[in-house]
Amino acid sequence: MGVNYKQKLQEALNKSKERKQQQNQPTKQSESNVSVQLTKKNKGKITKVNTKPSQLSTLQEKMKKKLTGSKFRWLNETLYTNHSKHAIKIFQEQPELFDIYHEGFSSQVQDWPENPVDIFIDYLENVPKESVVVDMGCGEAKIAATLHEKLTIHSFDLVAANEFITACDISKVPLKSKTVNIVIFCLSLMGVNFVDFLKEAHRILRKGGELKIAEVISRIDNLKEFIKGVESIGFKLVSQNKENKMFVLLDFHKVEDRSPSETEKVVPALKPCLYKKR
Repeated sequence: MGVNYKQKLQEALNKSKERKQQQNQPTKQSESNVSVQLTKKNKGKITKVNTKPSQLSTLQEKMKKKLTGSKFRWLNETLYTNHSKHAIKIFQEQPELFDIYHEGFSSQVQDWPENPVDIFIDYLENVPKESVVVDMGCGEAKIAATLHEKLTIHSFDLVAANEFITACDISKVPLKSKTVNIVIFCLSLMGVNFVDFLKEAHRILRKGGELKIAEVISRIDNLKEFIKGVESIGFKLVSQNKENKMFVLLDFHKVEDRSPSETEKVVPALKPCLYKKR
């Protein structure tokens, strides 16, 4: 079972790398777009027309990006350094901030060699059709959008940005205990109470169910201690992948049930992922 599991994971990693390479291949520029100038007939003469944007529009675009970037950095710091109850209150009062955050997040991740959500999608392509999957902190719910016709996927986040998402605090999701096969945290262990998210994953997972985590490497000072903390909640590490320079992939199985009192003092350590102020 362990060999088959690792083989599926490696196949998913390979597919994700191939997709990224294809996306990065330059496309052949059409002849009509080689020059920034066009020509038009004007009383029998050919006149060159400059199609460059005006300096004003370029300046406005830069200012817009700067303001959006500032909001993203503020939201990012807020999400990482506050309790999830505070985060959900912010987005309930100003749901438009959700789009600003995920636009900023997407612009960061697109420069990575791979996007971990694509690795998870490739992996899920090969799991049994009867599997129930939960995407915790799903963002724009790319997993559900891609695989909802093949699998039962529950997507949870602070705002229901589309039809696939249920808005809630992921420390307490609206699912019964021991009803889920796979729980995914794709760069979503945010907030000072992220351990509550892991405990909630343990609650809803069936025994033997999979906990899959992708986390930014810079957040983890001691990977062994972090793994030990997750395992103390009632999980067992089955594989880890540190090939990517930006994030680490960790795969656990639920091995036992534990009462809240037994896991009360477990605190796997993660640093907040903060951007430098400009």
